[in-house]
Formats: sequence, C-alpha cells, structure tokens
Amino acid sequence: MFERILVTTDGSPFANLALPVAADLARRYGATLTVLHVVPGPVALTEGAAYAFDYDTERRRQLALGQQILEEAKARIDLPGVQLISREGLRTDEIIAQEVGRGAFQLVVMSTHGRSGLAHFFLGSVAEGLLRRVQVPVFLVRAPEPATAHGDTVHGDSGHADTAPQEART
Repeated sequence: MFERILVTTDGSPFANLALPVAADLARRYGATLTVLHVVPGPVALTEGAAYAFDYDTERRRQLALGQQILEEAKARIDLPGVQLISREGLRTDEIIAQEVGRGAFQLVVMSTHGRSGLAHFFLGSVAEGLLRRVQVPVFLVRAPEPATAHGDTVHGDSGHADTAPQEART
C-alpha cells in the first residue's frame, strides 16, 4: 500500500513523537522511510534601530543544526536504509508539499499541536497547510494532552481525552 513514507521533524521532543510511528508504518508496509527537516529561512524584523545581520553565517549555522537534527532522528529510528533530507524555506508546509511531489511519497507522517481558537488563528498550522497542498494521506500524531494541576486532562477540540495518534486524511 505504501512504498515511500516521509516523516517530518524540527528536532523538538514534540515533533519527534512522529518518528516511531513512521518507523512502525514503514516496517509494516515494507516501505522506505525518509526523514525531512525544513531549515527555516532567516527573518529579520526591525523597527527604528539599525540591525546588522550576517545572513551567510546564520544560514550555515541553521544548515548545520538541521543536519544534526536529522542525524539524531535517524539514531532514534531502528530501521535500515533511512534517508535524510534537508530543505530550506520560509513556508514549511509548502516545502513539505514540494518534497512529497519530488520524492513520490505515498504517505506523510508528522506531529500536530491540534490548536484551536485564537492559538490556531495566530500561529496557523503546518499540518493544515499541508493537507491543502498534497493528495496523499497525512497521518497526524498528536501529543498527549497536558494534565492540569488537579490531575484532570485538558480537553482539546474533540472534548474528550484521547492520546492516540489521530489520522487526518486517508
């Protein structure tokens, strides 16, 4: 069913929750697995004061950090033949969608915050943007919902506590 699977990470513990899920799916389907890290392009917003920004130095630093993130992700996945890809860009969802087309991937696995309301309005959603841009299934891994001080679970969009991975589109 799936021969080529793409998993994304930014190196954060939250994003890395998708790695074992993607590895398990690759094992089950006998698929190849590729890990993608999108290196953010530098954005310099200033007002009033002069600001010196060394673009080349920052770009090299971000590329090196991206390679480190990919190597750490590969070490977390117990699967032979994992491929690593680093791409640069400002719009992560666009870069992922381009890579899906370029690599002929049949499944994308990624984590999602599952934000709603104002948080979603202001921060947006890479997952939502990707769903608009690709025609392949996107498997979304949602982080366990945080517990409150009283031990109750904070409920997200669904109104119930569910820590199982959520599939957005199949």
